Amino acid sequence: MGDQEYEELPTDRTVTLEEAIEFKTRTASNVATKTWHFQGNFGSAADCATAANNPPPQGPGEVVIAMGNGVFPLWLYY
Repeated sequence: MGDQEYEELPTDRTVTLEEAIEFKTRTASNVATKTWHFQGNFGSAADCATAANNPPPQGPGEVVIAMGNGVFPLWLYY
């Protein structure tokens, strides 16, 4: 998973919703084939949902949210 052609979001800290939306907007327009993208570690499930619903919105099976150590890692397929 992940897209080596684009700068990734940090994995060592919780990302802001704004950082994740900017990353999704920047990378979604450049992707020719759908791939999995790490969106970052969020502080809440609500921020994960907001990032996933930001254009282009994710369809069924295109979102993976996990929880561990108080953070919510988010992967999106676009």
